[in-house]
Amino acid sequence: MKTIKYIILSLLCIGSVSCNFLDKEPYELTPETYFNNETELSSFLIGVYNPLMQEFFYGNNYPLYIAGGDDLTFYQRSSPYSSILCANANSANADIMTYWRILYDGINRANMLLENADKNAEISQTVRDKAKAEALFLRSFYYFNLIQGWGDVPLRLTSAQSVEGLSIPRTDKQVIYDQIIEDIKNTIPNLPKANELSHTGTVTQSVAQGILARIYLFRAGEHYRDNKASDSNSQKYFEEAKYWAEQVKTSNLHGLADSYSQVFTDMCSDQYNSTGVRESLWEVEEAGNRITSANFSAGRIGNTLGFGSTNDYSASNTYKNYTGMRNPGYSYRFAYASLKLYELYESQGDTERGNWSIAPYEYDYETTGEKPVKGRIYYDGKRPAGLTSVEGMPCTDYTPAQSVNKTRCAAKYRRELEAVTPKNKNYTPINFPILRYSDVLLMLAEAENEITGPTTLAYECINDVRKRAKLTPLSGLSKDTFREALKDERAMELCFEALRRWDLIRWGEFYSKMTDMANYITKPGWNTGHAYAANYYKVTPAYNYFPIPDWEISTNKAVTQNTGW
Repeated sequence: MKTIKYIILSLLCIGSVSCNFLDKEPYELTPETYFNNETELSSFLIGVYNPLMQEFFYGNNYPLYIAGGDDLTFYQRSSPYSSILCANANSANADIMTYWRILYDGINRANMLLENADKNAEISQTVRDKAKAEALFLRSFYYFNLIQGWGDVPLRLTSAQSVEGLSIPRTDKQVIYDQIIEDIKNTIPNLPKANELSHTGTVTQSVAQGILARIYLFRAGEHYRDNKASDSNSQKYFEEAKYWAEQVKTSNLHGLADSYSQVFTDMCSDQYNSTGVRESLWEVEEAGNRITSANFSAGRIGNTLGFGSTNDYSASNTYKNYTGMRNPGYSYRFAYASLKLYELYESQGDTERGNWSIAPYEYDYETTGEKPVKGRIYYDGKRPAGLTSVEGMPCTDYTPAQSVNKTRCAAKYRRELEAVTPKNKNYTPINFPILRYSDVLLMLAEAENEITGPTTLAYECINDVRKRAKLTPLSGLSKDTFREALKDERAMELCFEALRRWDLIRWGEFYSKMTDMANYITKPGWNTGHAYAANYYKVTPAYNYFPIPDWEISTNKAVTQNTGW
């Protein structure tokens, strides 16, 4: 077997992707000479997790350019970026190619660990079993992401031993579903419990159970994107989704933080469930600033997807080391909330989540020198009652006429809250949520409704989420009406968390909801300066799947392209 540095293209660092421990001794490290002790096993396991935090996955591209193409979001630039987000993707798209490659990179790393973890019996069996469980779960999670994006994909359950003979045909996605579901179930006994850890970057039993629920719900809706009738399996998948989501609920290890904003304040400020309630089950852990830290673990959440200053203070000796409003961190603000999302919050009276997820204010700047922040200007009606200043800086209001445009910046991830200094212009330590307890509750409510209609359990789950948002509990709904309420609830609770696109696809609504956005863009409240977004919703039915990258087709002669690409 070749050294890890050269074993196969999928294990190379892609572009500027960091390889962490795999870079330490790239010319000496081989599976034959590694895995000698617990430290080496743990280091390799870090490498299996590593793709998650990279800029080509959760660190930036995935939640914005790849999974961000939905009806609640638009790209806030008139010049389109070649992406799923702007509905102008193609099989040569670089972001799609690197996403495909980084998923198979993670799979190959997981396979290498699974094949070598038991080579040294002096490492305790418990340690080996835990490492193998985490690696097997991650391999399954990477495959689930491949299924969501591409459907049938090549199934590789052993590591690549050579750069030759890698032409592997696509495996039916249902076969892959069976494989990853069984694998995840087998990992659960050897994964830690959530109360055994002080952070949320490691896979736990609750994470595995929650992701199983997500997998089953997506599988239950696969017939929609394949234009097939539902069969008896769909009901079975809803029952499995209910079972696994309920396992998380009945563990009594998780709950909802009292404040919706606190959940994201923690992610932005390097805290983990600071209120003592484990709402965040699994986060991608970004770290550092790529300035004072030797590692490259910072991502771009908040800088591209999120809220910050439109002035850059990163080169200012006066302001670069400040936190809070004195240096809110630079943001390109590429992601804006659609009028549809804004109106949904307004119609529900949901200021708790709406004023956090969509920017309720803008920064007010001095007009001379380095143009520092001098306060906040709130959109009409958005300033909290009694709030007159923040950090000693005044809070004022725009007039109603100045607040007429309702397409505003997505603000769930706020650079103002970063604790790491100096603040880099482009890179942030903000974590990204993969799985939260509110999502588990809504999955449980949805599955229960699909099985039997709205029951006491279904109402309990959805109303727990609504109560935290200070909304009136639901009751007395039909199955169909509950379903629609559930869809709205997921939009309000989980927007900008890389879930909406997949929800629309599994509900069979992606194409219709995207093309319907043309009706919103002509409505009062949609900034006429953002009318170009009409082009970013012009998807075709082919967008229910991603295009197989040209790179893969050119190197794997057994792979064929998805329909419409």
